[in-house]
Order: sequence, then structure tokens, then C-alpha cells
Amino acid sequence: MVVTGTGTGIGKTHFCVALLRALATHFDRVTGTKPVETGVADPRLSDAARLATASSFHVQHSGYFYADPVSPHLAARRSGDVIDLGRLSEIVSKVRMQTSFALVELAGGLFSPLTDTALNADWVALLEPDATLLVAPDRLGVLHEVLSTTRAAQSMSVAIAATVLSEPPQATQDASTGLNSLELHGFLSMPVYALPRLTADALARDPSVMSIAASLAR
Repeated sequence: MVVTGTGTGIGKTHFCVALLRALATHFDRVTGTKPVETGVADPRLSDAARLATASSFHVQHSGYFYADPVSPHLAARRSGDVIDLGRLSEIVSKVRMQTSFALVELAGGLFSPLTDTALNADWVALLEPDATLLVAPDRLGVLHEVLSTTRAAQSMSVAIAATVLSEPPQATQDASTGLNSLELHGFLSMPVYALPRLTADALARDPSVMSIAASLAR
């Protein structure tokens, strides 16, 4: 399964940590991975490390990790590196073979550049995951972000199974927060979940997250 978003810094990893813990009640070997990550000042505090801590089963694998807090393709270029989609797919394939459920978090948004010639969406199309979830912030502007992303995804044969709206910090909430999921239901045929702002442990027990985990287990 792939978890992507409408952008960066919107709560994807926090949601993934909660979902991994909820999935552990359905699968015996659950692994979360983020094989491409930028802005990694300390590997121990990276998103990949958080996903590993939340996993119930651990698989040794590599990836592309950069300290530069920019788009993956740019961070790789500045490092004199090249992100290879084939190698990335092999990493995910290895995880899949050793686990009963593999969660892959993408870096940035679905249409963020991953290499100089490919977007995250191109890699998702190659992976052909069982499900792809889209995470977005529950704030003003999210209607455009979700609708444009889901429609563009359809044109690339990337099927979004569900949209997850993450409640932003109170200081950045606005008049649309809490209402956007209802509006999206009128435009989307997929499930739309609005998640409260909770700790990862509490969020894992939230009815919406538990429902997502149960649907993935079917």
C-alpha cells in the first residue's frame, strides 16, 4: 500500500504511524518504509525511523536519504546522485516479500518530482500497489488540492482508494476545518475520512483509522 499526499508537511508520517499500529491488529508482520526522504538532519529522527519504530516487523533495506530539505530530485542532483526507480521498486519488492503488509510513504506530494524525469505518480504506477491513500490538510484550499490531485491521478492510471483529511494545528485552522470532508463527498466516489488531531497512539484507536485498517485487511 502507498500513502501519498497533496504536498509536504501535512501529517502523512503521523497518519502512517497511527495506521501501522492499527494494522498490527490485523496482520502479524506489518512494515512501514519511506525509501526516499529529504531534510534528514539526524537519521534517528527521520520519518523512516518513525515508521520503523511503529512497525511490528523489521526488514533491512536501503534507500535515498538526503540532508538537503528540498525536492528529492533536486537533493539527489546537488549530491551528485541519481534516484533509480528500478532500485526503489526492488527495495519495496523485498519488503513486500518478507511481510504480510507493507506500507510505503512517498516523499512530498503525489506529483512532486522524484527524479529529473519522473514524478512520484510515475513510480506509483510502476509499483501497482493494492491501495493508494491520499492525505491532505483539513484547511482552506484543500478542496482544490484533493480534486485536482485525484483527477490528475486518474489520467495516469493511479487509483486513489480513499482520501484522509488531517486536522491541522489549532493556530492554522480556519472556517473550513471540519467541513471539507462533507464537501468532498459531493465530488468524490471514494471514502473521505476526517481525522482529529491526536497523538499517534490515540489516533490508532480512532474509529476512522480503525475503519481504514479493517478495509485494507479485507
